[in-house]
Amino acid sequence: MTPDDFNSTTSDQLQKIGAIHYFHPYAKEEAEALGIDGFRFYFCGRAGVLGEVSTEVMLSAFGYFEPGLVDKMWTSSKERCDVVEAGRAQMRASYRLGVDAFTDSDVSPDALTEAASSMGELVAAVDRSALPLFAGFVALDVPEDPAEAFMHQAVVMRELRGSVHLAALAATGLGSRAAHQIKRPNDQEMFGYKDTIEISDADRAAYELIEPMTQSAMNLHAEAISAEQRTQIAETVAAATAALGL
Repeated sequence: MTPDDFNSTTSDQLQKIGAIHYFHPYAKEEAEALGIDGFRFYFCGRAGVLGEVSTEVMLSAFGYFEPGLVDKMWTSSKERCDVVEAGRAQMRASYRLGVDAFTDSDVSPDALTEAASSMGELVAAVDRSALPLFAGFVALDVPEDPAEAFMHQAVVMRELRGSVHLAALAATGLGSRAAHQIKRPNDQEMFGYKDTIEISDADRAAYELIEPMTQSAMNLHAEAISAEQRTQIAETVAAATAALGL
Protein backbone atom coordinates (compact mmCIF):
# COMPACT_ATOMS: atom_id res chain seq x y z
CA MET A 1 0.00 0.00 0.00
CA THR A 2 1.37 3.39 -0.99
CA PRO A 3 1.61 6.20 1.58
CA ASP A 4 -1.14 8.15 -0.20
CA ASP A 5 -3.46 5.13 -0.33
CA PHE A 6 -2.70 4.45 3.34
CA ASN A 7 -3.59 7.96 4.48
CA SER A 8 -6.60 8.25 2.19
CA THR A 9 -7.91 4.93 3.54
CA THR A 10 -7.23 5.38 7.24
CA SER A 11 -7.42 9.10 8.01
CA ASP A 12 -11.19 9.34 8.55
CA GLN A 13 -11.28 6.05 10.46
CA LEU A 14 -8.42 7.07 12.75
CA GLN A 15 -10.07 10.45 13.30
CA LYS A 16 -13.17 8.63 14.57
CA ILE A 17 -11.33 6.02 16.63
CA GLY A 18 -9.07 8.63 18.17
CA ALA A 19 -12.01 10.78 19.24
CA ILE A 20 -14.59 8.17 20.23
CA HIS A 21 -13.88 8.57 23.94
CA TYR A 22 -14.27 12.36 24.21
CA PHE A 23 -17.86 12.43 25.45
CA HIS A 24 -18.45 8.74 26.14
CA PRO A 25 -19.87 7.70 29.56
CA TYR A 26 -16.39 6.47 30.47
CA ALA A 27 -15.09 9.99 29.95
CA LYS A 28 -17.91 11.33 32.11
CA GLU A 29 -16.90 8.95 34.88
CA GLU A 30 -13.28 10.05 34.67
CA ALA A 31 -14.31 13.71 34.61
CA GLU A 32 -16.53 13.34 37.66
CA ALA A 33 -13.70 11.67 39.56
CA LEU A 34 -11.58 14.75 38.82
CA GLY A 35 -14.35 17.14 39.84
CA ILE A 36 -15.03 18.64 36.42
CA ASP A 37 -17.71 18.41 33.74
CA GLY A 38 -17.38 16.62 30.43
CA PHE A 39 -16.87 19.75 28.33
CA ARG A 40 -13.95 20.91 30.47
CA PHE A 41 -12.63 17.35 30.40
CA TYR A 42 -12.45 17.53 26.61
CA PHE A 43 -10.15 20.55 26.81
CA CYS A 44 -7.94 19.60 29.74
CA GLY A 45 -7.95 15.92 28.81
CA ARG A 46 -6.46 16.65 25.41
CA ALA A 47 -4.24 19.55 26.45
CA GLY A 48 -3.12 17.91 29.69
CA VAL A 49 -0.15 16.43 27.84
CA LEU A 50 1.20 19.99 27.54
CA GLY A 51 1.31 20.49 31.30
CA GLU A 52 0.33 23.66 33.17
CA VAL A 53 0.86 25.95 30.19
CA SER A 54 -0.73 29.35 29.55
CA THR A 55 -3.96 29.74 27.61
CA GLU A 56 -1.99 31.19 24.69
CA VAL A 57 0.16 28.07 24.42
CA MET A 58 -2.81 25.76 24.79
CA LEU A 59 -4.75 27.69 22.13
CA SER A 60 -1.83 27.48 19.70
CA ALA A 61 -1.90 23.69 20.03
CA PHE A 62 -5.68 23.44 19.59
CA GLY A 63 -6.60 26.03 16.96
CA TYR A 64 -10.11 26.73 15.64
CA PHE A 65 -11.81 27.48 18.98
CA GLU A 66 -12.75 31.03 20.01
CA PRO A 67 -9.97 32.22 22.34
CA GLY A 68 -12.32 33.41 25.08
CA LEU A 69 -13.96 29.99 25.31
CA VAL A 70 -10.57 28.27 25.46
CA ASP A 71 -9.38 30.62 28.20
CA LYS A 72 -12.51 29.97 30.26
CA MET A 73 -12.35 26.19 29.91
CA TRP A 74 -8.60 25.88 30.37
CA THR A 75 -8.23 28.33 33.26
CA SER A 76 -11.19 26.92 35.19
CA SER A 77 -9.98 23.36 34.59
CA LYS A 78 -6.55 24.19 36.02
CA GLU A 79 -8.27 25.63 39.07
CA ARG A 80 -10.32 22.49 39.66
CA CYS A 81 -8.05 19.58 38.81
CA ASP A 82 -4.58 18.38 37.88
CA VAL A 83 -4.62 18.77 34.11
CA VAL A 84 -1.73 16.34 33.63
CA GLU A 85 -3.76 13.67 35.42
CA ALA A 86 -6.75 14.68 33.30
CA GLY A 87 -4.70 13.83 30.23
CA ARG A 88 -4.01 10.36 31.58
CA ALA A 89 -7.65 9.95 32.59
CA GLN A 90 -8.88 10.76 29.10
CA MET A 91 -6.60 8.12 27.64
CA ARG A 92 -7.96 5.61 30.15
CA ALA A 93 -11.44 6.23 28.77
CA SER A 94 -10.14 5.40 25.30
CA TYR A 95 -8.43 2.24 26.54
CA ARG A 96 -11.59 1.01 28.26
CA LEU A 97 -13.55 1.44 25.05
CA GLY A 98 -10.98 -0.56 23.12
CA VAL A 99 -10.95 -3.41 25.61
CA ASP A 100 -14.76 -3.56 25.53
CA ALA A 101 -14.93 -3.54 21.74
CA PHE A 102 -12.10 -5.90 20.89
CA THR A 103 -12.58 -8.58 23.53
CA ASP A 104 -14.21 -11.58 21.85
CA SER A 105 -14.32 -9.69 18.53
CA ASP A 106 -12.95 -10.54 15.09
CA VAL A 107 -9.97 -8.26 15.75
CA SER A 108 -7.20 -10.49 17.11
CA PRO A 109 -4.77 -9.39 19.83
CA ASP A 110 -1.89 -10.18 17.48
CA ALA A 111 -3.29 -7.87 14.79
CA LEU A 112 -3.81 -5.09 17.33
CA THR A 113 -0.28 -5.52 18.65
CA GLU A 114 1.26 -5.50 15.17
CA ALA A 115 -0.72 -2.42 14.09
CA ALA A 116 0.11 -0.58 17.31
CA SER A 117 3.79 -1.40 16.92
CA SER A 118 3.87 -0.16 13.31
CA MET A 119 1.97 3.03 14.16
CA GLY A 120 4.44 3.55 16.97
CA GLU A 121 7.31 3.16 14.53
CA LEU A 122 5.72 5.73 12.21
CA VAL A 123 5.12 8.36 14.89
CA ALA A 124 8.56 7.84 16.43
CA ALA A 125 10.14 8.88 13.13
CA VAL A 126 8.22 12.18 12.92
CA ASP A 127 10.12 15.40 13.61
CA ARG A 128 8.29 17.13 16.48
CA SER A 129 8.94 20.67 15.21
CA ALA A 130 5.78 22.84 15.23
CA LEU A 131 3.64 19.88 16.40
CA PRO A 132 3.28 20.50 20.17
CA LEU A 133 0.09 18.60 20.93
CA PHE A 134 1.28 15.58 18.96
CA ALA A 135 4.63 15.73 20.76
CA GLY A 136 2.84 15.68 24.10
CA PHE A 137 0.91 12.55 23.20
CA VAL A 138 3.98 10.78 21.84
CA ALA A 139 5.65 11.31 25.21
CA LEU A 140 2.98 9.23 27.00
CA ASP A 141 3.79 5.62 27.89
CA VAL A 142 2.22 3.04 25.60
CA PRO A 143 0.22 0.33 27.44
CA GLU A 144 1.17 -3.32 27.06
CA ASP A 145 -2.37 -4.63 26.56
CA PRO A 146 -3.01 -5.08 22.79
CA ALA A 147 -6.38 -3.32 22.76
CA GLU A 148 -5.12 -0.44 24.89
CA ALA A 149 -1.94 -0.09 22.84
CA PHE A 150 -3.93 0.07 19.61
CA MET A 151 -6.30 2.71 20.97
CA HIS A 152 -3.33 4.68 22.29
CA GLN A 153 -1.60 4.80 18.92
CA ALA A 154 -4.87 5.60 17.13
CA VAL A 155 -5.18 8.68 19.35
CA VAL A 156 -1.55 9.60 18.63
CA MET A 157 -2.10 9.20 14.89
CA ARG A 158 -5.18 11.40 15.11
CA GLU A 159 -3.22 14.08 16.96
CA LEU A 160 -0.43 13.81 14.40
CA ARG A 161 -2.74 14.62 11.52
CA GLY A 162 -4.45 17.34 13.54
CA SER A 163 -1.15 18.99 14.40
CA VAL A 164 0.07 18.73 10.80
CA HIS A 165 -3.22 20.28 9.67
CA LEU A 166 -2.68 23.25 12.01
CA ALA A 167 0.87 23.66 10.73
CA ALA A 168 -0.48 23.71 7.17
CA LEU A 169 -3.11 26.24 8.21
CA ALA A 170 -0.42 28.46 9.71
CA ALA A 171 1.62 28.19 6.53
CA THR A 172 -1.27 29.60 4.47
CA GLY A 173 -1.60 32.62 6.75
CA LEU A 174 -5.38 32.19 6.76
CA GLY A 175 -5.93 31.86 10.50
CA SER A 176 -8.17 29.61 12.59
CA ARG A 177 -11.17 31.93 12.69
CA ALA A 178 -11.67 32.11 8.94
CA ALA A 179 -10.74 28.45 8.42
CA HIS A 180 -13.28 27.34 10.99
CA GLN A 181 -16.08 29.34 9.40
CA ILE A 182 -15.26 27.87 5.99
CA LYS A 183 -14.93 24.32 7.29
CA ARG A 184 -17.81 24.28 9.78
CA PRO A 185 -20.22 27.10 8.88
CA ASN A 186 -23.00 25.54 11.00
CA ASP A 187 -20.89 24.97 14.11
CA GLN A 188 -19.94 28.53 15.03
CA GLU A 189 -21.64 28.64 18.42
CA MET A 190 -20.36 25.25 19.53
CA PHE A 191 -16.80 26.51 19.04
CA GLY A 192 -17.52 29.70 20.95
CA TYR A 193 -18.19 32.18 18.15
CA LYS A 194 -21.17 34.53 18.49
CA ASP A 195 -21.14 35.95 14.98
CA THR A 196 -19.67 35.38 11.53
CA ILE A 197 -16.98 37.20 9.59
CA GLU A 198 -16.71 38.06 5.93
CA ILE A 199 -14.90 35.39 3.92
CA SER A 200 -13.15 36.52 0.75
CA ASP A 201 -12.26 34.57 -2.38
CA ALA A 202 -8.62 34.80 -1.28
CA ASP A 203 -9.56 33.21 2.06
CA ARG A 204 -11.28 30.33 0.29
CA ALA A 205 -8.32 29.87 -2.05
CA ALA A 206 -5.96 29.72 0.94
CA TYR A 207 -8.22 27.20 2.67
CA GLU A 208 -8.13 24.92 -0.37
CA LEU A 209 -4.36 24.56 0.12
CA ILE A 210 -4.60 23.13 3.64
CA GLU A 211 -5.77 19.57 3.01
CA PRO A 212 -3.34 18.86 0.12
CA MET A 213 -0.48 20.18 2.28
CA THR A 214 -1.65 18.03 5.19
CA GLN A 215 -1.92 14.92 3.03
CA SER A 216 1.48 15.52 1.46
CA ALA A 217 3.14 15.80 4.87
CA MET A 218 1.34 12.72 6.18
CA ASN A 219 2.46 10.78 3.12
CA LEU A 220 6.07 11.66 3.89
CA HIS A 221 5.61 10.48 7.46
CA ALA A 222 4.07 7.20 6.26
CA GLU A 223 7.23 6.43 4.31
CA ALA A 224 8.87 5.61 7.65
CA ILE A 225 7.21 2.19 7.57
CA SER A 226 6.97 -0.46 4.87
CA ALA A 227 4.14 -1.00 2.39
CA GLU A 228 3.33 -4.25 4.20
CA GLN A 229 3.07 -2.44 7.52
CA ARG A 230 0.80 0.19 6.02
CA THR A 231 -1.48 -2.50 4.61
CA GLN A 232 -1.65 -4.33 7.93
CA ILE A 233 -2.49 -1.14 9.82
CA ALA A 234 -5.19 -0.26 7.30
CA GLU A 235 -6.78 -3.70 7.56
CA THR A 236 -6.72 -3.63 11.35
CA VAL A 237 -8.04 -0.07 11.51
CA ALA A 238 -10.95 -1.07 9.27
CA ALA A 239 -11.76 -4.08 11.47
CA ALA A 240 -11.42 -1.97 14.63
CA THR A 241 -13.72 0.70 13.19
CA ALA A 242 -16.39 -1.94 12.65
CA ALA A 243 -15.88 -3.47 16.10
CA LEU A 244 -16.28 -0.03 17.69
CA GLY A 245 -19.48 0.56 15.75
CA LEU A 246 -18.15 3.60 13.90
